[in-house]
Amino acid sequence: MKKTNIKPGMKSVVTFLIAITLINCKSEAQMRLIWEKDSLAYNPESIVFDKSRACCYVSNFGENPGNGMSYSKDYITKFNLKGEIVEQKMIDNVTAPTGLCIHNDLLYIVERFGIIEFDLTQNKVVKRYRIEGPGFLNDIAADNNGNLYVTVSDINIIYRIKDSVVEKWIESDEFMNPNGIICDGDNIIVGVCSDGSLKSVSIHDKKTEIISAPGKGFAVIDGVKKHGDGYFISHYQGIIYFVNNKGVSREILNTTAENVFCADFEFIEDQKLFFIPTLQNNKVRLYRYE
Repeated sequence: MKKTNIKPGMKSVVTFLIAITLINCKSEAQMRLIWEKDSLAYNPESIVFDKSRACCYVSNFGENPGNGMSYSKDYITKFNLKGEIVEQKMIDNVTAPTGLCIHNDLLYIVERFGIIEFDLTQNKVVKRYRIEGPGFLNDIAADNNGNLYVTVSDINIIYRIKDSVVEKWIESDEFMNPNGIICDGDNIIVGVCSDGSLKSVSIHDKKTEIISAPGKGFAVIDGVKKHGDGYFISHYQGIIYFVNNKGVSREILNTTAENVFCADFEFIEDQKLFFIPTLQNNKVRLYRYE
């Protein structure tokens, strides 16, 4: 090994650069697998955390009725943070459920042809919203006023349910094949699969901004979650990225080599926990982001 002489004046610079490198390495948290369960759900598509009850709910997608399967045969499962089933069929008579969200103790479930409203305090279904039209109802989010926003994959529509009335809130090619969706203050954040972008839409005037545009080939943006001043987004093939407020993305998880998918995940901010439903892998994984 060749000996390198460092001048005295350079020592502080070298020390500073080493320190910055160590800080940067430490600041880029990594994912650590805590557990994996293959008996929690049947084709798990979406997971949501219920902070009030310290548990999670997972949608058992089962099989799409369009493929010749029966209607109303699927269900929602309740499980604890250890991955133990609390109630396997907490809500049954559901058809191929996908996205889930909670607002004011109401659990909303996307199923084929509509939305189920389940009261978590009364432990019963209190309402069903019928949504007619083409496309695949996929994900759902609630704003601070309890209005619901539902993405329709395969076409260019985002529905809104306001005061129990279903309406086409957005119908635009700018949102062709929308999937993952969340509400962030006065904005709706949507993963648009047609152009591989993450977009922000104002609730008030529908003004649209592009947060990040990885481009075509980014495929299915199945999950979106807020983190700090940015967002975690999932690529269904098995990748999770963090997108900062400048639109720069960083990969934090990649399970494509294992052929393990990542559908509509949940992230618990204060515990740094990721719950990953893998859909066709029939597994649920828990990771800690540390």
